[in-house]
Amino acid sequence: MGMSPSETEEKASELFELRQSERRDLDRKRAYLRGDPELTWLPANTPRELQALARMSRVNLCELAVKATSQQMFVDGYTSENKAGASQVWRQWQSNRWDRKQIGVNRAIGGYGVAYGIALPSDSSDTAVMRALSPRQITVAYGDDDDWPDYGLEMRPDKTWRLVDEENVYKMRRTTRGRRSSDGKRSITFEYVEETPHEQDVCPVVRYLAEEDLDDPVRGDVEAVMPLQDQINLITFHLLVAEHYGAHGRKIFIGQMVEQLEEQLRASASSSLTVRAKPSDFDVKEVSQVQLDGFIDSRESAVRYMSALSQTPTHELLGNLANISAEALVESKESNARKVRERQIIVGEGHEQLLGQAGRLVGVEVDPGARVRWKPTLDQRAMRFVELLGTIAGKLGVPKKALWHELPFSDDTIKEWEEMAEEQAAAAPPPPQREQQDQPEGDQRNNLAAV
Repeated sequence: MGMSPSETEEKASELFELRQSERRDLDRKRAYLRGDPELTWLPANTPRELQALARMSRVNLCELAVKATSQQMFVDGYTSENKAGASQVWRQWQSNRWDRKQIGVNRAIGGYGVAYGIALPSDSSDTAVMRALSPRQITVAYGDDDDWPDYGLEMRPDKTWRLVDEENVYKMRRTTRGRRSSDGKRSITFEYVEETPHEQDVCPVVRYLAEEDLDDPVRGDVEAVMPLQDQINLITFHLLVAEHYGAHGRKIFIGQMVEQLEEQLRASASSSLTVRAKPSDFDVKEVSQVQLDGFIDSRESAVRYMSALSQTPTHELLGNLANISAEALVESKESNARKVRERQIIVGEGHEQLLGQAGRLVGVEVDPGARVRWKPTLDQRAMRFVELLGTIAGKLGVPKKALWHELPFSDDTIKEWEEMAEEQAAAAPPPPQREQQDQPEGDQRNNLAAV
């Protein structure tokens, strides 16, 4: 049995309070992800000129750190012992445009530490609906089961609300006429509209995590480097101030004729100035330009610390590839490669869970051994891996076709190769038979003796 209308209203209001408690933290992470963090170190009464320099001092490296990982994570296949079922499940991925939507999932995982996917039935019996959601769009509540939540409250783009449990999707409406809940603990701010069964025995919301931690909440890529991002912005602000006010040498005029000199400076663009004063009454002091090397070195040092904490190649954050050999470039990406491999394992479990639910909606039983296939990046490491597979096939006698699925190509490409290989094998003429097989036994012994 599903919830009654009054129960849905109380549960939606409870989840909305949870959403409000999470909102500030999520909005703060989004501000850093967009390169627009609050300038907490800037006094409120700062002159407008310095405020403009402070706004220009934001150097958005958080987004770059997120992209350095997310741009290497693309699912391009789904494998299962049930090949016909796997093909039907993969069709759900393609029909819901998840080749594109997975990019948003990866960015949300890196930015917020978590993202969500939901699988629901559609009007067609052979198609399911799969949607990607950020934690700013849906709030979920978990019970004893870590794999499936008990409830989820989603705000749709049209500002309507949906409450999901293990049986139904409830359409809800926000209201300003609040009333107290049955236990008197909270104000009810939702009204029940209608419900629709989703034909599943679980709340069909899948959680994607950036990392697995048994003690602390997952933070994502942005929260860990927020202090360093603030530090980089502050150093850049000091650099801009030094450039703006002290990058050029300045002269200071000291004497009784200063007011007259100021009027002359405002009225004339000439580089020659005439000062009518005794040498004892007037003096000129010169202030040398500010040296910027210290600011630049300090900022580069902070960027290197951010690179280490976020496991992002330093040259990508600094934009500097000078004097880096090919071997050093590969080694500089090793830490990020380990991070990508770990995240692919965690996120891959989420994709398999979501695709399993989508397959169940179209009549395909969930295969616990099914897995998604990640598209490898064709870099120097991948080319070395291909060479290693060739060595395995040549020296260990492993059939070449058995190694095809280990290659950095999509399942569709390998499937085309297999079909082409079968066609070539069918069209190839049979191998010629040896003449010795048609000769009498005595002639064969004579031939061997002659040899």
